[in-house]
Amino acid sequence: MQTGKRDLLFDATNANPTPPAVRPLPEQDDRESQKLWKPVTSALKKRDQDAATEEKFRIEDRQREEARLREADGVEWTPRFFRRVDPAKGEEEELDWVISTHMWVVHSLLWWWWM
Repeated sequence: MQTGKRDLLFDATNANPTPPAVRPLPEQDDRESQKLWKPVTSALKKRDQDAATEEKFRIEDRQREEARLREADGVEWTPRFFRRVDPAKGEEEELDWVISTHMWVVHSLLWWWWM
């Protein structure tokens, strides 16, 4: 039902940003976003669009090649922190994936977040 009424959920006007707490790059897995995309973001910070595009293509080409090899070997890719939705368990059929963690993983992530 639409009422036309708007309610403010959160006013960020005076909110202080909270930078994410992450492990140092040498301690991150190769596929963690910050480490994986570091060459792209570095190029963007330097305003070097060509280098950023080249690095992005390099990442995407690597991912496509890995997908091709998995398919050729009959290996199904499984995300680390997500699992396929199971409608038999009452999960939303509109979704393909849902987060799949145990509390210790969530606790570890929160610990890193607040460090």
